[in-house]
Amino acid sequence: MSRIKKIMSVFRSVFVSEDLFKENEEHANIVTASTMLNVFWLCAITWLLTYFDIFKIGLSTMNSIGIRCLIFLTIPAIICYIKKGKGDWVKHFLFISFTILLGMADALLKYNVTLVMVFPVILSARYYNKTFTISIGALTTIVFIISTFMSVRVGQQDINSYNLIIPNNTTITINETLRDSVTKINVDESQRLKNVFIHFFLPKFFLFNIISFACVQIAQSGKNMVKKQKEIAEKGKRIDTELNLASAIQKSMLISEFPAFPNKNEIDIYASMTPAREVGGDFYDMFLIDDNHLALCIADVSGKGIPASLVMMVSKILIKNVTMIDAEVDKALTRVNKMLCDDNKLELFITCWFGILDLRNGRLDFANAGHNPPLVYSSKLNQFEYLKSKPNMVLAGMNGVNYMKYETALEPGDKLFLYTDGVTEAINEDNKLYGEKRLKEFLNQNANLSVEDTISNLKKDIKKYVGNVEQYDDITMLELLYKGKENNPLEATKEFVANENNLSDVLNFANGEFSKYEIEEAIIRKLELAIEEIFVNISHYAYSNGNGKCTILIKNEENSVLVTFVDNGMKFNPLERQEPDISVSAEERDVGGLGIFITKKIMDDIQYEYKNGYNVLSIKKKYK
Repeated sequence: MSRIKKIMSVFRSVFVSEDLFKENEEHANIVTASTMLNVFWLCAITWLLTYFDIFKIGLSTMNSIGIRCLIFLTIPAIICYIKKGKGDWVKHFLFISFTILLGMADALLKYNVTLVMVFPVILSARYYNKTFTISIGALTTIVFIISTFMSVRVGQQDINSYNLIIPNNTTITINETLRDSVTKINVDESQRLKNVFIHFFLPKFFLFNIISFACVQIAQSGKNMVKKQKEIAEKGKRIDTELNLASAIQKSMLISEFPAFPNKNEIDIYASMTPAREVGGDFYDMFLIDDNHLALCIADVSGKGIPASLVMMVSKILIKNVTMIDAEVDKALTRVNKMLCDDNKLELFITCWFGILDLRNGRLDFANAGHNPPLVYSSKLNQFEYLKSKPNMVLAGMNGVNYMKYETALEPGDKLFLYTDGVTEAINEDNKLYGEKRLKEFLNQNANLSVEDTISNLKKDIKKYVGNVEQYDDITMLELLYKGKENNPLEATKEFVANENNLSDVLNFANGEFSKYEIEEAIIRKLELAIEEIFVNISHYAYSNGNGKCTILIKNEENSVLVTFVDNGMKFNPLERQEPDISVSAEERDVGGLGIFITKKIMDDIQYEYKNGYNVLSIKKKYK
């Protein structure tokens, strides 16, 4: 049954021209075999109509043709199917069998089936081989000549050929056979053959040669066309390969494995980018500036395709690199904008939302470069609201723009949802936008979902909304859940204005932490002395304008107290300073350096590093 279905499928492909332009010779063999079987079914139907006396052909003649069709049409076609059209001999076997059968049918039914003689030469053009088509045309011509003169003797054309030479008003009575009936008529047989040649054969032969010539031209032009299609296909394949490679490169630049920061229990984050084409102009990014600050970015490059993807990759790299040098959202975007404007030959611009989250307290500094406002979920109010601010100029839009920084705060349990306009501007079949209102309603209805499930379900909701409308723009989303820093009784952090007037507050904070541990009074005095010396130095020298900040971290680890000072003032490593010569009097000794010298002596360890624009100085003292 499956074989029959396959054969019928091939039949349908012939009639609807599904495979008209396929070069494959095996398929051309299958097409020829299918045509031969179609002719067989046509003969079978004709035989039935003759059997029921609808066609006046002669049952004995149709029986003879039916047997020949079975031998010369069905058997070769079935062999071709078994071989799946493979083999250099198959096409020759098919066409010789087909042409012989048509010649015999033409001889027997000359008046009705002359037209079928063009089948072989027409089918041969399907092979896109001019030489093969000419060969089949020559073979068909020979068979056509033979069948024509055979028909004078045995075919239905006998009566027509006699009509060309018998006198007018002559009555022929057929008792047994036509030949017996005309024996009494004075017929010139050579003249009859001449008339057959002139009046029957030559007109059809000229027409047949015109068709053959056209088929040869079709075969040649078909071959040229296929060559061009092959070239186009190869170019298309190369383009597809390059697009796939570009898509893979672009995807590799986006974080796709989650959780993105498995060691950061303060957050849960998930993001997704679905490009409208092979590559997109949207991007998102998330990276740690230091242990306590997380940068978040989402952007949309104007334009589509390869140009937008190139600008996307450049912009992403610039934003990250600049931020790692200057961890201020406004300053970072200002510098990135200048870089993009200086070499914006493609004249594309970028909308961008950029924020830095302090994982310790939930403080969020952000700047908006013409991008869609994000939504913030308040765990206290149990709802999402748009975090709207005055948007700045888009990136790469105008040189010399200074971007403004805004600030908000996330409480434990709050969420931040970022997106591009591919979400809100998704269009349905009624040409209506998904819209900001629908987005907010969806998020509020699904506020209890995880960040991954929220984005996954939102993508499904957008797909359901747009229906069969093709995606026009990239769809990019990012959601962050702020859990807050876990309360560690062995660790405390506090930020102070770097002014020595705040020294007493610093020492009170430190003593409050020291009181939680079993530390001897003498050890506490040494710690207080070191803390005072370092904080005063930061207050005096770290900031030129005198209004900077200093963060102090106190941690209890392995029976030791670790105190860390962090400031983003001018870079300075006190450990590199030459130690003072204490063997001389204070009047003779150079000013400075004594405080850090004393700190080195009374602490068990002291370390300094300059990281991401911050001075980080740590002191350690064992108390057990």
